[in-house]
Amino acid sequence: MLYFPQLSSGAISQYPIVKHNVTRTVSNQLEDGSTIRMSDVAASQASWELAFSGLSAAEWNSIEQLFETVQGGLATFTFLDPAGNLLSWSEDYSQAAWTVDPLLVHSAGAQDPLGGTSAARFINTAQASQQIVQHVSGPASYQYCFSVYLRSDAHQIVSMVQSSSSGATQRACAVTPQWIRFVLSARLRANDDGVAFGISLPPGSSVDVFGPQVEAQPAAGRYKKTVDRPGAYTNCRFADDSLTVSTQGPNQNSGTVRLVSNLAAT
Repeated sequence: MLYFPQLSSGAISQYPIVKHNVTRTVSNQLEDGSTIRMSDVAASQASWELAFSGLSAAEWNSIEQLFETVQGGLATFTFLDPAGNLLSWSEDYSQAAWTVDPLLVHSAGAQDPLGGTSAARFINTAQASQQIVQHVSGPASYQYCFSVYLRSDAHQIVSMVQSSSSGATQRACAVTPQWIRFVLSARLRANDDGVAFGISLPPGSSVDVFGPQVEAQPAAGRYKKTVDRPGAYTNCRFADDSLTVSTQGPNQNSGTVRLVSNLAAT
């Protein structure tokens, strides 16, 4: 698969990032004067304007190489939104996006660290560890930051896991009765398409979970709630038919890249 390249810093882009979401409503006026309005899902679109500066020759060449491979705006690639959460349904673990082991019982409506009731309580009723996992449409070799808020009535060790079909890493988290945002920042030594993130609970444990988030960068940003649409756009294109670069010196390249994605096809 083709992916928008990651910089040597481990980030997808630099600031400032400009993102637009465009939607369209179709309106029909009937003979009796009434009006029917419906959302035109096929016209929904997201676009980004990414400003780069100080890129090395290798970093800019990787963007140009993708541009040439997809022939400008002709073919599509996957773009990991630097302003988004790559997980979908970040507060609803009953959705099909999440794989929950069969003996891991969960219930919604627990008190969350932001003062609401959007956390979920997971109880492991098995004699072995049980996991909750979600897969992300991104290359396993990229740098990712997986973050999640955890608490438990009793002190215990819970593992955060990042894995692909040929590699895995994890972090042991000392969970306490106080909410703590734990972070797993890692890059797998794997070249697989697709990477998974999850939490592994020991036998008999009970843990409250809130705000799981995955970002294609080294550090965690502010938590962003998601529903059905994750931050991995698999139907992205270059919005322009040419790229312009300004070179100020060796490994000092600047340019602006514009991308667009049809949300109905993502």
